[in-house]
Amino acid sequence: MVRKNSRVVAMLGLPICNVSMQQAIASIDGRIQSGCCYQIATANLDFVRNARKDPELHKVICDCAMVLPDGYPLVLVSKLLGRPLKGRLTGADLTPELAKLSAAKGYRIFLLGSSDENALKAIEILQEQYPGAQFVGHYSPAAAPLDKMDNEEIVRRVHVARPDILLVAFGNPKQELWIHRNRERLKVPVSIGIGGTLDMIAGTTRRAPIFMQQLGMEWMWRMLQEPKRLAPRYFHDMVALARYLPVEMLASWAQSRRQSSGSLRIDQRDGHCVIAVHNALTGELCGRLRDLVSDAIAANQDVTIDLFGATRIGADGVGTLLDVRRSLMSHDLKLYLLGGNEAIQRLLNAGSLGFIFPNETIVARTRLRIPLLAASLRSTRV
Repeated sequence: MVRKNSRVVAMLGLPICNVSMQQAIASIDGRIQSGCCYQIATANLDFVRNARKDPELHKVICDCAMVLPDGYPLVLVSKLLGRPLKGRLTGADLTPELAKLSAAKGYRIFLLGSSDENALKAIEILQEQYPGAQFVGHYSPAAAPLDKMDNEEIVRRVHVARPDILLVAFGNPKQELWIHRNRERLKVPVSIGIGGTLDMIAGTTRRAPIFMQQLGMEWMWRMLQEPKRLAPRYFHDMVALARYLPVEMLASWAQSRRQSSGSLRIDQRDGHCVIAVHNALTGELCGRLRDLVSDAIAANQDVTIDLFGATRIGADGVGTLLDVRRSLMSHDLKLYLLGGNEAIQRLLNAGSLGFIFPNETIVARTRLRIPLLAASLRSTRV
């Protein structure tokens, strides 16, 4: 389902949810109750670098039900792109809130990864903070490459525990890829990659003081604790930021600056919904587009978004396209993008988003009449 209150901002190629902690927890609560299986990621700059060099990981993150902003650089980037995020939602902050939710709603939590000692210590601390929180198991599998892990044993343990929330502490990209590859077998309502969160809660890794977190300097505190491991990583992350951010900002700036308000036109043809965008796809128009796609999903219709009349797309507009694509795919429906001027194409390419639409058609040069879209697009591949 495309949630009417969802807000997604595309930055550096990833669809980042612009939500508060309270909104994120409410969304997770609703997803648990839905009975479906969802994957959630907590992304930082390292996710961006890893995703941009690994198409499988990039697609996995774009397919997540929610991608929460863990790293402070993402907050800064959102301001530069004109769509500021409400703040960071780190795994270390999210996990205690999930324990609180468990205590209130009786949700069952399983911890996967870290060490047995740290997992047990984290459970002890969280249960002391939130009496009634239900931790139904933990497992620290032997260290192994992703393709050589004993997935049968891991899945068996998870099945026995029957959790509502699975927290996976393998680190990125391993945890995101592992959840994606095993999600259907796990049958857990919500699975979340939390990196080194359990080590922080257990106290093995000391978290930065609050004032350093608020100043966006937590990365420095962590690097001083583990310089050999984190200094090279942070260096490569900053190189990636310097490589990708200027290209994305230039592509965004190069679009038409006309301030004409945007509008949408909808047409129905042979069970196919066509939504034509005129002028700017940003702001309130993104919510209206999500509503129309929600209606199409309810009617079991594929969707074509006609961008020939679009003059520009904001970061929230690109985020909305990624969001509705994910929602349609989760219902075995397809999204087609029609047209888009050269500036819009450059913007999508700046985020390496072309391959994110492998089952969709992007028609860039030939404008097709709306009544013929459904038949034409199904037989066209670019």
